[in-house]
Amino acid sequence: MILGHVQVDHENGAVNTHRDSYLLKSLTVVSVRRPFLEGGILFGAGYAGFIFAFGDLLFWHEIALTLVAACSALVLGFRVGQLKLLSRDLRGSELSGAIWGSYADLNAVRRDIVRAIAPIKGDA
Repeated sequence: MILGHVQVDHENGAVNTHRDSYLLKSLTVVSVRRPFLEGGILFGAGYAGFIFAFGDLLFWHEIALTLVAACSALVLGFRVGQLKLLSRDLRGSELSGAIWGSYADLNAVRRDIVRAIAPIKGDA
């Protein structure tokens, strides 16, 4: 799942997103990050620690709800990703954080962009 739209246009040498278009020859870094992974681990561990510390005082449905919250925080932190397109022209701008979605889908798009960039950079 990708929130928005991203398409690699091999004919025109561009990456088209739902808001912007980037020329492949100007891109220097294409990366996919998991920005919520640390927070998801922190919240998941915090919820698990809460259950461990106060499990004798909690009802079973409270324990179950807290476990669901812990697992949800871990899964979301692991699955959510952000595709970043960086170039010399985009330094310091908000345009560098282009697309949000699942990490696996964005990583596939990243590999497609790198395959499209390789012949262009080789010609220069």
